[in-house]
Amino acid sequence: MKIMTYLHVVLAQAFYRWAMSEIDPTHPDVPRIMMRQKELSDKASRLFA
Repeated sequence: MKIMTYLHVVLAQAFYRWAMSEIDPTHPDVPRIMMRQKELSDKASRLFA
């Protein structure tokens, strides 16, 4: 199950990286996307810690 969760986290991180490169920096969702990226990186580091 950890592998599926890790795969989900990795794919979500890739999506959010792509979204940040495509979105206008003044878009109102940018802070939420940045917060979600931080949450995903924390989750990834906790999975195999």
